[in-house]
Amino acid sequence: MIKVQASVSKGWLHKYGGFVFDSRYYLDPYYRMKQDEACHAFIKCRFPDYPVYNMEDNLVQAEYVVPDMMLVGAIQPNMIIAAALGAEFVFSEDKDSDVKGYPLRDIKDPRDLPDVNKVTGLPFLKELAEQYKTALSEYAGCRIIPPFFWDTSGRATIHGIITTSMKFIGQDIFTMMMMEPDLVKGIHGWITDVYIHVIKFFSELGNLPVTSVHVGECSGTMIDEFNYLEYVTPFISRIGREFGAVRLHSCGNADHVMNAICRIENLRIIDTGSNTSLARIRELMGNDFEINVFPPSEILSEGEDQREIREWLYKTLKDNNNGNLKIAYHIEPDYNLSNCMFINDELDRLRILKKNRIY
Repeated sequence: MIKVQASVSKGWLHKYGGFVFDSRYYLDPYYRMKQDEACHAFIKCRFPDYPVYNMEDNLVQAEYVVPDMMLVGAIQPNMIIAAALGAEFVFSEDKDSDVKGYPLRDIKDPRDLPDVNKVTGLPFLKELAEQYKTALSEYAGCRIIPPFFWDTSGRATIHGIITTSMKFIGQDIFTMMMMEPDLVKGIHGWITDVYIHVIKFFSELGNLPVTSVHVGECSGTMIDEFNYLEYVTPFISRIGREFGAVRLHSCGNADHVMNAICRIENLRIIDTGSNTSLARIRELMGNDFEINVFPPSEILSEGEDQREIREWLYKTLKDNNNGNLKIAYHIEPDYNLSNCMFINDELDRLRILKKNRIY
């Protein structure tokens, strides 16, 4: 089975639709819902025949989006925790939000970390919980989605372990793995416990049972297989044991850590970056296992001819070997739209997949 899902970036929406993504967009759920509806309408007008949507890159599943769906705390997961720990939000009109500051940079002993069971009482997380309760009472006709979830599927979303520690500590985390391994493992254990705790808290608050967990290990490809097995795999495996199913995301070529990724317990989906060997994943995990993949950004960029995206698509189909595959891409302002749409057009021409929208 093959699926295709595309989304557009905030930069694209700002450039071509004039949409602005300021603090109110992230912190006012009703305001965000109405702006998202306007973005949906704009994109549907621009791409009436293609499965291109307004959604957070790689986190939302189009088949689980419903009318009047209001997202509370729809902010990248490690940024939510960072803000709760004292980092400062940075909002931009034409791009994704971020935080500045490293709230755990000065931690020298895991025992100095906040009590996991009190994390949801930190001001920002407490504020998000109150936002959810308020939305539930004031907008009874809406489907309210709690923080750490992005649609009605019950798939929770978190950042990966090394990705989160890097956000909280900075690049020093890579030196610490060599110089202070026990400290890093203590911090990674704490991060894992915090994610488990907040997922359970907001799942219960939102009456949304957890069906799986998306783990965005964006920085995982920056380390080697040994360190991945030491500092990443065991902790994400705890997530897998706790919730039963993991979707593991990695950025870029992940061939050098693929063996370590495939050892994660209850791994159900690998969402991998460009140029990672699908044939190797099929060899390790079989054809029933779901792979999500996105094309290299360079072959989607303006100025690239269609030959490159054609070669990529046909190699992907060959290496996939008729397995369970989802192709996803996120349209940036400098992308060649013809190259992006070629994926859908060619799969339609080959009668593999019709290029219809879900909504």
